[in-house]
Amino acid sequence: MDNIQQLLNQYGLILTNYELNSEMVALMPSALRDHITMANVTINNEELVLIDTDDDLNDDRFIQLIKLLKNVPMSILFITDHLSADTQLLLTQNKFGFISENGMYLPSLAKPKTVVPTMQLISLSKNQHIIIIALLYWKLLHDDTSNTFHIKVRQLAELLGITPMTISRTLTTFVDAGWLTTSGYTRNYSFAIPEGYDLNTWMQAILRLLPSPVQKTLYLPTEAINAVQNKRMAGVTALSKFTLVPSTKLVSWAMPNKAITTALTSVKVDQFMATLQPKKYVAVEAWKFDPQIFSQLLPANYQITVDPISLYLTLHNTNDRQVAEQLNNLLNQLVKAKQS
Repeated sequence: MDNIQQLLNQYGLILTNYELNSEMVALMPSALRDHITMANVTINNEELVLIDTDDDLNDDRFIQLIKLLKNVPMSILFITDHLSADTQLLLTQNKFGFISENGMYLPSLAKPKTVVPTMQLISLSKNQHIIIIALLYWKLLHDDTSNTFHIKVRQLAELLGITPMTISRTLTTFVDAGWLTTSGYTRNYSFAIPEGYDLNTWMQAILRLLPSPVQKTLYLPTEAINAVQNKRMAGVTALSKFTLVPSTKLVSWAMPNKAITTALTSVKVDQFMATLQPKKYVAVEAWKFDPQIFSQLLPANYQITVDPISLYLTLHNTNDRQVAEQLNNLLNQLVKAKQS
């Protein structure tokens, strides 16, 4: 019952009574009996029959179940992980409610009040920082338009080179902080954008909580970093590749902090000297993580610069009005890249 209540709470639904109905289950064919749980419940002061189905109930059996329940004189609410298009259509035609990864349909209940949860500010480790940005890219570029993330922990681990255990712990941390929500009733725990947010408002809320990945900026002779492989264009240099902002004379690069060797720091100069002779020097941002880590998640035209979300985070506090305006268009262009 606790898992059911946790799930319903995400949709503003309050469960005040839960009584298993084994007699009703016993009336079902044996092929259905082992895959469903039925209970008489009260949700938001309305009485319903709640039917919880497991993963092994296939579409044909689900449709058989719906047809058997057509004449039950009570409102029915299904809780299920997955629904095919045909099954979902049949449920709505019979005005049966459902909550699943496909969304929800609650014809017999008053529309629940949506309370937008408050996201907590948390101190992000390097891996946590990487994982939340990767989830943003997955939703922006690779996933469907639902709030659920259709990506497995192991798949995310392979893309990022981070252990599945670390990713699982991180996702739990994000749920505790209100950044994500989880169904709590599936075997694999389906993670989603919290109820009350769409993709755009969720992304904006997350971006307000994320710090810049830049830990420090050094000014180095151009020839000193020519041999460095894992670097990407950064700052306004990168922004100029995708927007109307003109590039600065002093080129900016980003590289992971661990790539800043003693040999590099020994030849650094102050910012004033670098700006006086911009052809001789470059600005080098030492990043918390490798700027190339999101390569597999991004279109080919974003491979020469740092990723757009991290670039936004490095520049959004600028006092330059033109830069600020073009940053607002940067992520919109990323979404359009998916559609082209």
